[in-house]
Amino acid sequence: MNARSPFVVAFVCVANVFAVTPAVTHAQADTAQARQLFAEINKKLPQLERVTFNSKRPGVDYKAEGKAWVDVGAIKKVEITERDDGGDVVSEFYYSGGTLVFVYEAVKGFADSGNSKKQITTNEERYYFRDGKLFKWVSGMGNDKGGNAPDSPEFADTAKSRLAASAIFQAAAQKALSTKPASK
Repeated sequence: MNARSPFVVAFVCVANVFAVTPAVTHAQADTAQARQLFAEINKKLPQLERVTFNSKRPGVDYKAEGKAWVDVGAIKKVEITERDDGGDVVSEFYYSGGTLVFVYEAVKGFADSGNSKKQITTNEERYYFRDGKLFKWVSGMGNDKGGNAPDSPEFADTAKSRLAASAIFQAAAQKALSTKPASK
């Protein structure tokens, strides 16, 4: 054995690790900003100013119940609950500098729990935005998570829909904020 063998063995081991996990490493890197923002905002929620409001999207028969959290006049998070007979759709919009970065959406249905119904999450969607454009959309829960093809018409329609909803809910939150009585 020559002096280079341990180096070569170590290099081959490291190369194999990267060869086996490039998709995982890339998946973590491309969503890192959103994951960090999500954690930072949710950690600070108790210290942020909160406003509640109702809003209605065009083409939707019911009003959405909204909450927005604001830091130094900038909306950081908007949470929307849209209720129907089958359950709730809860959408959380996260912003950095007024720009949408991440949307988490959970569909919550009901399951029997003894003598009552218990609300459970039945589906989750995650939408990742960069520079005002949807770049990644992950559907499902647990081990059943899967990506959606960025070149599909559904991906483009979903991007427009989430951006439009974000704009409507941001405007409703801003209106509620501007009409909120000043704190004493």
